[in-house]
Amino acid sequence: ALVLAPMEQEMSHEPTQAATFAALLGTTLSCFGSLKVKAPLKKVPMPQPPKPMSSGTPPQHQEAGVIGKPETDDHSEEADRSGLVRATSSYWVYGASGNGPLKPVQSLAIFLACVIPNFLVVAILSDVGYGVEVYNAVSPRTMSLGGDVAVFLAAVSLVVLYVSDWFYYERVTIQVVTAIPPLCLITLGAFLKARNYPWAPMLFTLFSTPVVIGFLRAVTCTQTKRETFYRRVSMFLGLSASVVLVVWIVWMTSDHQWNRTNKDELAQRFSELYKYVDKDMQLNYTQHCHPDLKNISHFPTDVRASIKSACSRAASVWLLVYAAPFVAVLCDVVVGVFCFTMGVATDTSEGDARLNAVVRAMKQFIICLFLLFGGMYCSASIFSISLTTTLLAFLAAALLVLVIWMVLEMPTKDLQKLLQSSSFAKLLGQAWQSDWVRAIAVGAVNFFIPIYFFLNSLNQKVRKARKPHETGSGRYTPQAQKILDEIHTWNWCSILTKVAIFGELFFTLQVGFTKGTYVFLSWLTRKLASINLIVVCVLVYVVGLIMFLLPPVPGVPVYIFAGIVIADVSSRKLGDNGFYIGIFIACCIGFFCKLLACTLQYYIGYFLGKNVKIQQLIKVDSVPTRAVEQILKKPGLNLAKVAILIGGPDWPVSVTCGILRLNIPQMLLGTMPVITILSPCVLAGAFISRQGLGGEDSIWPMLANFASIFAFVAQTTALVIAGTLTVREIQEHSDSLAEYREEHAAIAELSRQEEDARRCYQDVTRWENLTWLDGFILLSGVASQLVSGLLFVLVGSLCFLPFSVDKDINAAIEDGGLGGHPLNIVLPLGWAGCLIFFYGVAAHIAHSKMMGRRAKAEFSKRKYSQQPETEQG
Repeated sequence: ALVLAPMEQEMSHEPTQAATFAALLGTTLSCFGSLKVKAPLKKVPMPQPPKPMSSGTPPQHQEAGVIGKPETDDHSEEADRSGLVRATSSYWVYGASGNGPLKPVQSLAIFLACVIPNFLVVAILSDVGYGVEVYNAVSPRTMSLGGDVAVFLAAVSLVVLYVSDWFYYERVTIQVVTAIPPLCLITLGAFLKARNYPWAPMLFTLFSTPVVIGFLRAVTCTQTKRETFYRRVSMFLGLSASVVLVVWIVWMTSDHQWNRTNKDELAQRFSELYKYVDKDMQLNYTQHCHPDLKNISHFPTDVRASIKSACSRAASVWLLVYAAPFVAVLCDVVVGVFCFTMGVATDTSEGDARLNAVVRAMKQFIICLFLLFGGMYCSASIFSISLTTTLLAFLAAALLVLVIWMVLEMPTKDLQKLLQSSSFAKLLGQAWQSDWVRAIAVGAVNFFIPIYFFLNSLNQKVRKARKPHETGSGRYTPQAQKILDEIHTWNWCSILTKVAIFGELFFTLQVGFTKGTYVFLSWLTRKLASINLIVVCVLVYVVGLIMFLLPPVPGVPVYIFAGIVIADVSSRKLGDNGFYIGIFIACCIGFFCKLLACTLQYYIGYFLGKNVKIQQLIKVDSVPTRAVEQILKKPGLNLAKVAILIGGPDWPVSVTCGILRLNIPQMLLGTMPVITILSPCVLAGAFISRQGLGGEDSIWPMLANFASIFAFVAQTTALVIAGTLTVREIQEHSDSLAEYREEHAAIAELSRQEEDARRCYQDVTRWENLTWLDGFILLSGVASQLVSGLLFVLVGSLCFLPFSVDKDINAAIEDGGLGGHPLNIVLPLGWAGCLIFFYGVAAHIAHSKMMGRRAKAEFSKRKYSQQPETEQG
């Protein structure tokens, strides 16, 4: 809200569109003590930066990084009611006057903020220190129950602080004292829930580094030069990462290598964890979970599945404990590079150079978003459920830090100028007003929306009790009322429908086709094991081609499947060197299969693209699509073209190329570097096929993991580069991309003809025009899809059995198979989630059908009423 709302108010006198979600999200986050932002109460002049305060003077009237009380119009009704019209925290934190040096005590505080979390991770959460003892200590169920109580009390205390106007306490001392209990409770809850969420204590500890750094920047280092502050942060983080990495490497070389003997020894030390990891029985690692010595064949199928899942969860715990120092190093490197890139390498001088710096910062912010969401997509596509949950937790935390940093650090007054002068900024403003973007926002905060308004109503009652003469008579606080008035102007029927579409897309990509693809490819792998190598190669090529032509299927499992099957068959048929020959053949098959699939997908798009409606649906006349088209039409190989063709989703990219009538040879030329992405996937599949040779302490599992990580990095990098260079193309050629084109006249005419029908549909689907039954069907359907999505993400290991392409469907469940029944991959909780999801789909379809028929009838009625009376007769 601080960044976007003033920009939009500067451009228009209409109610602020951009403020709504940012303010809602920020105020929701404030319930957790993270951030407090306000929607602008009215259009006011940009306040001057606060004057430096004398040493030792406590900041009064402090609100989320705002010091001092700037001058406001005493006759402002809203200011009189709340006293909330103050300098924006973004302008204050950015510190236009902050050119001072970093004091020794400030430097020491930054050093401790960087070092202490790393020390704690190594000392109490890793095997280098007392990590095993800590996780064993919190394994009993009473500890988990205590964690639930601690988290509940922390939530209650944060709610109490918010309702009681914690941000407006007169004394900072009271704010600090009252903030300590919920912080301690959150810390306690994170550690006590470590058995169920092993990443929680580590994430909380490492997350404290950027939080404390942000606090120091916002409270004690406001007058410090920006570049100096972030340079020192990046230096200390680099130093901390180096020390932790050296300590971990030295520890590993002292007889702590990752091999079968040390893994067994580490697992044996987690005796308390194995007692409580399964809810029904106490497990013993050797008897129930050891890959070679376990014996659970006498248990029923459902019990074996439960034991297998419990063993997998326990293994993820001791794997995380072993690799905890490396996780700390990665977090330090990421935060350090981010601070150096955004804080040191960005020019903050005045004039055009400053505006250019803001443009670069906005681009880097968008790049980081591409990186984080690309990482989430790739982690869900490549890694197992337990590892995916850990990665998603860290990526989500990084996303939260990124958004908060953007709100605090971007200079609002410069963004206002930028919105007036930059076509790129205007394009971002237009994108924000899209119902699709709002659907993403609503889907992200979902259930917090009603919770926020309920708590805000309590907050308003407290304000009325404390200062009845200074508080308005409304049900909500002024900023919440502003949000409520704004979201009343949104087309909620359209937004909620799009939330349902996103939920269905998520289920299709990450649950339906992903699980089905792995099961099918596993079955096919076993069938092809005894067939002639040439026949196998042909069948793999055909199957891979068919899989590529299915829109939801990503390319990664196809490449891994080729590596598993061909490398395994070649090693059986061709002797000692057959394994390496099989890798080469699999890479060639994957490469040529990708090129042929791109060509066929191109022709699908080519023939579909003859329909003007299809062209309209993919918005060939929009600026982003034209930017992609302009990049892909460039002859030869260039980074942007290659990144889009190999980094984007396989089916949509190639089909779009056909719709845009791009040159096929040039498209295939740009696709050829896909070998850099498919080769690691093929290698991972080949190494997976040899995991049974030499036991799990052999080198093959390690090589498979490294190849998977490399494939993850390559895919994510391509996605980030594609998004980055597309944004740059829009920035550099925004005017020409927005010009009218004759070849798009038919699309414009179709849009004009459909405008009346579209307006009629919008009128029919306005929330105030819906019956209570319409609203119930829509809301219940969207809620069902959100619930099922949260279920699959948060407790995915309880919904599905861990299964991958290299496993045998007919193998016992304890051995990683499905007991001969593919549907065994879905556990009872997973079936419940699927039923909830399918109800949401049915409700979405029913609502769409009803609205479509109603809109069609209304359109016919309006069209008939507009005809002359003679024609009506």
